[in-house]
Amino acid sequence: MNFEQMKDFSAFTELSQRCYPGMKLNSKEEKERYTEHREKMNKEETIRTIGLYDQEKLVGGYIEYDFISNLYGSKVNSAGIGTVAVDLMNKKQGNAKRIIRKFLHDARQNRRPLAMLYPFQPSFYKRMGFGLGPRLHTYRFHPSQLPAFQDTLGTVELGEEDISAVSKCYNEWAHTTHGVSCDKEAYAFSFLKKDDRHTVGVFEDGELTGYVTFEFQQLEEGHFLQNDLIVSNFFYNSIKAYQSLLQFLHNQKDQVRSILFPTFDDRFSMILDNSCHIDETLIFSIYHKTSEAGQGLMYRIVDIPSFLESIQDHSFGDETIRIGWKIEDTLLDEHYEAVWQFEGGKPSLTDQPAEVTLELGIGEFSSLLLGCTSLKDILYRGAVKYDEADAFEKSLELFDNPLEPECWTFF
Repeated sequence: MNFEQMKDFSAFTELSQRCYPGMKLNSKEEKERYTEHREKMNKEETIRTIGLYDQEKLVGGYIEYDFISNLYGSKVNSAGIGTVAVDLMNKKQGNAKRIIRKFLHDARQNRRPLAMLYPFQPSFYKRMGFGLGPRLHTYRFHPSQLPAFQDTLGTVELGEEDISAVSKCYNEWAHTTHGVSCDKEAYAFSFLKKDDRHTVGVFEDGELTGYVTFEFQQLEEGHFLQNDLIVSNFFYNSIKAYQSLLQFLHNQKDQVRSILFPTFDDRFSMILDNSCHIDETLIFSIYHKTSEAGQGLMYRIVDIPSFLESIQDHSFGDETIRIGWKIEDTLLDEHYEAVWQFEGGKPSLTDQPAEVTLELGIGEFSSLLLGCTSLKDILYRGAVKYDEADAFEKSLELFDNPLEPECWTFF
């Protein structure tokens, strides 16, 4: 078995078709279109398609992505893996683990201390040391449920010629938001070229300060006049831009049946005049359903010392405490042990003895340090061991109010 840069993208298309039937690569034309797309994307400097070969036969493959992530205000090189595929005839032979180990080792070698993926099954990748990421909420409401704002800015339609302005607006937002990918390549804004996507924005003093991207979806059971508005992008850099974009959506109340609005903000329902989901379902006695939620992106720290350097200016809380870490990585057969000094919540390496020692797996450690969970959550799950009870209480307080990341990059 050996890994090589992808030689034959037609073979990768056939592999993807068998592993991901949902891609619907069922016709010659669809396969040719997918092959051309993969060949085109592979020419980007930040994307590599890797094949796992048994001699000359392709038995598995994946796509590797280079990102720059905003972690608590610091730019950190990160790596993503997607379209992990193992041929049906070669399953249960350890090839998926081979692929993940290769990806993780390459990320570390390329000085990318953080690895990310979207799982086909979270439990499968939890066993490989990936930690669960943030929760995404999708709200579905009628436009009239949005508040009507006064004194808002007018919206303008944006197109391919506005890529520079849209990129600048997004990256300004990204530089202030924990967890997101920043300094995106131009291909990330290809939605501006798609005929079925619509993007409108607002300008302040000649600068684009917010935009929303959406598409219309016709109801399967309805007629051609019944449509839903599906939001895919919603970014803003001022309160005025935020309110103006919501006002634009509010104004579609005579145009669409509902709006599907994704967000990592679990308090978004407080914005709505009527927070009820459009299906008007009651859950658990008399609680009105407001949204649906799910978890997708998973994280794995692959170089703990480098990761620590990246987050040393971030304060996890007000506490000052020395925490000893014992982190187990069963997939890579590695063990990390060190003491961190948290001074007013800010971490740094120290040679002083620990006040409390925490033992946990690399997946829980990754979720904790990224802000996806609290230490109390991990304690209640029974996934952490500790020694000094009094000092442990202080460590619980330190990690009690995590700043959850959000990421709108899909790969």
